[in-house]
This record gives sequence, C-alpha cells and structure tokens, in this order.
Amino acid sequence: MLARTPRSAMATQAPSQPSPVRPAHLEASILRPAGYRIRRIAPWARVSALTLAAILVFWLFDALPFQDLPAHAGLIALRHRFGSSPFEQRYFVLAPHLGPYSLFRFLGDVLVVPLGPLGAIRAIATLPMIATPAALLWARHRLHGDLSTTAAYFGLALGFGFMTLLGFASYLLGVAALIVTLTVWLELMVAADAGSEDAVKWEVAVACLTPCVFLAHGHAFVIFLGLAGVSAVATGRRARRLLRLRALVPGLALAAWVAWRERASVVPAGSVALSHPAFAPHFQGVYDKLSLLITPTLITRTGLDAAIGLFVWAVIVAGVVTTARSLRATSRLVETVDADDEPRRAGADLASRAHSKALLASIAVLGGAFLTLPHSIGWFGFVDGRLVPLLLLIGLMAIRRPALGSVLGAAFDKGAPVAACGMVAIALGASQLFQSEAAGWHDVIDAVPANARLLNLPLDPNSRIFTAHPFVHYDKLVLTDRPAVVSDVWFHQGSAIYPTADNPALRLPGSYSESDLRFIDWPAYRLDDWDYVLIRTQPSASEPFVPRGLALAIHRGGWWLYRNVTLAPPQASP
Repeated sequence: MLARTPRSAMATQAPSQPSPVRPAHLEASILRPAGYRIRRIAPWARVSALTLAAILVFWLFDALPFQDLPAHAGLIALRHRFGSSPFEQRYFVLAPHLGPYSLFRFLGDVLVVPLGPLGAIRAIATLPMIATPAALLWARHRLHGDLSTTAAYFGLALGFGFMTLLGFASYLLGVAALIVTLTVWLELMVAADAGSEDAVKWEVAVACLTPCVFLAHGHAFVIFLGLAGVSAVATGRRARRLLRLRALVPGLALAAWVAWRERASVVPAGSVALSHPAFAPHFQGVYDKLSLLITPTLITRTGLDAAIGLFVWAVIVAGVVTTARSLRATSRLVETVDADDEPRRAGADLASRAHSKALLASIAVLGGAFLTLPHSIGWFGFVDGRLVPLLLLIGLMAIRRPALGSVLGAAFDKGAPVAACGMVAIALGASQLFQSEAAGWHDVIDAVPANARLLNLPLDPNSRIFTAHPFVHYDKLVLTDRPAVVSDVWFHQGSAIYPTADNPALRLPGSYSESDLRFIDWPAYRLDDWDYVLIRTQPSASEPFVPRGLALAIHRGGWWLYRNVTLAPPQASP
C-alpha cells in the first residue's frame, strides 16, 4: 500500500505556486555579475575620456595654432554685425546663398550669439573631433557588425593631422558627412542586389544626405560622387546598382544650380570682378607629392607624430591587403547569392564582403586621383593632400576583422588606443608650448583702433613647434570685436564676402601672399591705402626695415605694429 500523507500535514502545507517566468534577456542580466556590466561599459568610458581630452585642445589655450581658424572667427564676426556697420559696408558686400560652406556659415551664425566669434570657431573646430570617430564607429557597425571601439581610436588619431592644423574645419565636417553617406549608399547597394524592400528606405536616405554633403563642402561632395560611382560597378548586380544612381539626383541638381549662380561672369551687386585668374592649377614635384603621405598625423616638428602616422599607415595597409587576399580566396561572392535565401549570419557575412570589395575599388580610384590631381587650383589649396586621410579612413571602413589573424588583429585593436593617446598628448603639449611663442598678440591686436585699415605682412608666419603657418591670419582677430578692413579676405561663395571698388585689397601687388611672403617689396605697396601695418617675425628677430612714414606703435614678442603717420588717425563710429 502507498503511504498516505496525514490530513493535518496537508493542511499545514502552503498551496503550490507556479514558478515565475522571466524573459531570457532579463534572466541573463540578473545572473551576470556587476563586473560584467563594468567590463562592457569600460571601453566606451575610456574612448569618451580620450575624446574629451582631444576636445580640450581647442578650448584650454588662448592662442590657437590652427592656421585658418582666426580668419574664420573674424569673418563670423564681420558677417554678424555687417548690417549695422557702415564702415565695413563701404569696403565689403555680403552676399550669402546656398552652396558649399553653407553648413559652416550656418553654424557660425548660430553659435556666435551665445559663444562669441572665438567661441563659435572653437566649437566648430570641435565638431569633427566628435563626428569623425562617431561616423567611423557607425560605419563599421553597419558594414561589418563591428561593435568595438577601435575605429573611434583611429578616428581620434587621424583627427590631429595637417588639415586640422591648417584649420580646414569645414572640410573635416564634410569628411564625416561623406563617411555616413557612403555607408548608407553601400547599404543601398546590397539591398538592391538582394531586391530587398529596404532598398527604398536606403534610397530615400541617400537622396536626403547627398545635398548635405554638398552643403558641408564641395570637395567632399565631388569625392563622394566618385566613390558612389565606383562602388556601383565594382561588385554586385551592376544593373540594379546603377539604377539606384537616381538617388544622387537631388544633390547633383543642387550642385548644378549653385554652379550656374557662381559662374565667372556673375558679380554680386555692389561688388567688382576680381582681376586674378580663378582656376589656374599648380602641380608639385614627385617628392613633394609623396611627402604628403605623412600628413594625416603631421602637426609638429618633433617627429613623434610622424612616427605614429607610419604605424597607422602600416596597420591599415596591412589590414587592407589581408582583406583583399581573403576576398580573392572566396570562390563565390555576394553578387551570385541571394542574401534572402541564406541564414542571417551568412547573409551578413556576404554583405560585409560586398562592402569591402566596393571600398577596395574606391581606395584604388582615390589613390589614382591623389597621384594625378594638382596641389592647388587658384585660391583652393591642398587639393591632392585632402585625399590622403581619406585613403586611411576608407581603408579602415574596408577592413574585415576575420581576415586579420591574431597578430595583425592584436596590432589593430591594441595599437589604435596607443596611437590616439599619443596624438592627443602631442597636441596638448605642443599647444601649451605654443602659448609663449604667440605671446603679445593680445596687446598688439588691441592696439588697432576701430575703423582702421590693416595691412598684414607676416615675414615669418611659421612656428618652431607646429608645422603649417599658424600666424598667417592673426590680423583677422581685429575683426572679432570691432569694424576694420584687413588685407587678405577670402572673396568667394564660401565666405559670402566680396570687395567693393574702395577695398584697398584690390590694389595689393600680385606678389602678395600672406603664407609665403619671404620679403617685403615696399615700393610695390600703396601705403596710403592702409592706416596700420602688422609685421610678424620670430620673437628673437631684430626690428624689420620699414619705410619712412611708418612709426612703431607697439612691439610685443614677434609682433610689430606700425602706424601710418602720413594719414589722419581712423575716426571711430558715432
């Protein structure tokens, strides 16, 4: 017989309850120790802290070593007060309209109100330091499912390059926009290969983003068009891909409209045509062109940043080569397989292979363009040099992690944070040393009164610490808080500023070049056009020769400000 449970015992037992059912992800999160969550957060905390340190380079220091940024700060201020400045209205015409640099001008117009012109340009220079690493992170996640922070570190290391030192913040913003738009374009290409319904979504996104690239920077827009065309024919079902080129029509239409408005025969009302040729190309020799390959991390004369650049080149080139080899070893590529018929993981791998193949073809085209393009076209400089960082960035987007192996994979993952930390440390240290080299600029700039015409003659605009020409545009800082006329303003659609017939800059000699003056041919200058003359030398240099009629107003460090005593002092605005 079976033993029966006594009734009294049954009465004391609690009624049975069903076991609670928790979602699987909640159960897993409860079972995971706190250390696991910390380990997941720690990489992102580290890259965020380094990004903050990189941003501080633009905010901690009084004197900016970034060549064009002082000029942009002055032009932001000039545009902001132009409507209430009769003095500047006599010498300039303000004619803004949509086109390349419109995003840059818009950001300046918005940020100048709360931050002032110098704060606005510091903020704009900060944006690429955030946008480029973020764009690379997103690109590698979308293209290859990569969730690591490695791409962000490479973005930070390449964020302090020669173009950053030149102050090309507008172009660097355009590069970040290019990376995002190219990633969306590649997603569209794979969706078109598969005949996926998502293709419509990606096509609309490309149609919206392409005009944004154009408004950020025209050069970045032209590069994107080239890369989009190459990736459409490099792999996949080419007929389907080429059909999707229609997504580029809105951007092309906007560019065509702006080009028609900017045709050479059109001059804004009240302005005058410029006499110099606008689009004469200038080519450098082979050595000078190849020396540009080190510029993605070149900011100082120490050689440390160049060594970091060589490491970055070595790792990314090795990753690109191993990726290319792995693709060649695959017998069947994405163009012969319908991803909808594959398991999800296999489909993602096929898409990753297709993305890499398109990007490798893009690298080849970019390399050819770098070798054949001129160094400058009229006033637009560093044409070929702008492609060099893109070779590394596109290479980073193309690399497939499974192809790297253990040794190269370790160099890829562990070397990127070291390179980024090194570049940030170099930028911070060099900026601190630069302050003593720039000492005195506040006193000299403050000595220029309002409504003055200032001729800038930087005999030595270079730095002993930084490369490029950091002191070329310090005269534009006069514009940040008072109306004035300076001798070198960019007269084109980007600045939205054009000269009137009274502007003395129109009568400067053809040999005048702020960045490469070398010597001053005093008889070639009409000094009666200028109230003040600013000369920059090395701080240890002796006083420069000046003609009679110029009297020293103030001297600090390497700054020499002279007043034209043959003219009446400038009259302040009533």
